[in-house]
Amino acid sequence: MKRVFLLPLLSICILQASSQLTAPSGSLASTGNLSFIDGNEDGSGGSAQTDPGSSRMAAAVFKNQDYCRAELKDFEFDAHFVIVSATVYFSGAGFKNVEKGSISSSSLQPIKAQMGRCQPGSVIIFDEVKVKGPDNQLRIIPGVSLVLY
Repeated sequence: MKRVFLLPLLSICILQASSQLTAPSGSLASTGNLSFIDGNEDGSGGSAQTDPGSSRMAAAVFKNQDYCRAELKDFEFDAHFVIVSATVYFSGAGFKNVEKGSISSSSLQPIKAQMGRCQPGSVIIFDEVKVKGPDNQLRIIPGVSLVLY
């Protein structure tokens, strides 16, 4: 009796595990998040990441960022995504009008001049973030809006 009961229980567990692994690739793009890193691009410097859903960051912390990266929220496997491009909008305190910048890699160097003018009350929006996944597919992930304090 124990063997008959155990076999159906194992098959249910196997089906549930395999159904998660066969999720469509489009669902990966909707859970991407941007994080900001100070120091080295590989993350060996001190990490100052934005929490998913958080939209506030200290102005001094934001100004000191050198790189950004895309991550999968709550994903157990080590999947690396390379940032291909993003459009960045700056507004609020320190900006008379909305200013537009763009990055073409994980480096924030092209927008360092605008980042230097940021202060508490500035609003920064990373939009149209394009990343390349481990399968070499180009994806657009949701951007991040930051209000500096």
